[in-house]
Amino acid sequence: MSPHAQSAHPTELAEPAGLDGDLSPGADQTFVAQQVMPAVAELLTDEHLRWKENDAPWSDPVDALQEFAGGGKGLRPRFCFWGHAAVSREGTNDLVVRAAAALEMLHAFALIHDDLMDASSMRRGRPALQRVLTGIHRQQGWAGNPRRYGGATAMLTGDLAFGLACRLAAELPVATRPVWNRLITTLTAGQFLDLNGAARSDRSIDTARTVAGLKSGHYTVTGPMALGAATAGHDLPPRLVRYADLVGEAFQLRDDLLGVFGDDARIGKPVGDDLREGKPTLLLAHAHATATPDQLRMLDLVGRPDLTAADIEILTRILDACGARNLVERQIDTNLRHAEELLDEQPLADEVRDGLHRLATSAAQRTV
Repeated sequence: MSPHAQSAHPTELAEPAGLDGDLSPGADQTFVAQQVMPAVAELLTDEHLRWKENDAPWSDPVDALQEFAGGGKGLRPRFCFWGHAAVSREGTNDLVVRAAAALEMLHAFALIHDDLMDASSMRRGRPALQRVLTGIHRQQGWAGNPRRYGGATAMLTGDLAFGLACRLAAELPVATRPVWNRLITTLTAGQFLDLNGAARSDRSIDTARTVAGLKSGHYTVTGPMALGAATAGHDLPPRLVRYADLVGEAFQLRDDLLGVFGDDARIGKPVGDDLREGKPTLLLAHAHATATPDQLRMLDLVGRPDLTAADIEILTRILDACGARNLVERQIDTNLRHAEELLDEQPLADEVRDGLHRLATSAAQRTV
């Protein structure tokens, strides 16, 4: 069993499930657009009222969160949708919507704090939240340091998102609590190992795969699927846990490739920042294992925040020439092939199997 399994005794399904709800192609996206995001909007409207009831004259964190939320691909709620569909004969209900909304708030928290930790300038094609808030401070001519205000207010906005996520999760059935708690643990551990691995200049393959699994894999795929299943009172079956682990790792590996070989305008954040920060990625781990001595001397530049665009271009060519890029692409393909085999082995409704296959391909083969 995968180390990411949610329970010591996961339940295997005896027959295909999830036949009574709308499971047509695109049903997961419709679920996010028509049920989850309206629930998030209602949550934030209610939070505005709470601030007013407490006589708060300004509510900038709530305003900022309203602007920030819902701008992504909705992958976590969509995997939650299919996790529920895989173990339940019923369509989505309020519990699944609440779980998916909690995941959206948790994701907003993670992105806002990630941008603070990495001092990122862009997110989703727009200035990162701390930059937006810094700009507001400057435009208004307020007292104090604009950057300090922007960073502190962004941090509070992330804290608010985390609090709202946990408020929603607390309203879910007791069976979901171990799944939610594991989500928090793996997300926090993964983010720390990402920072610490960069600080230590760790280039081991084992560390890179651990970070990919904890920071993004479990939090993006396995945890959301398990949460969806738990809302129906079930554990995620072992084969689906393994499917989710493989797809989650493939998702993060694609993210690593886009962070080096992608296009700023398409991915919505600066390409090359992972090299300036020296992130412990499988791409860099393979490069250090396969590069020539001359290439290794250049790779020693990774982790320097003052890398120029020319430096980034040279390093990008090396990562391609030494075969590291190809090895990561092959790992993504291998993960997707094994994940598809696991879906074929699991007794699922055809609509659920097709939905999980489409979403896995979309997550791992995306260009943004």
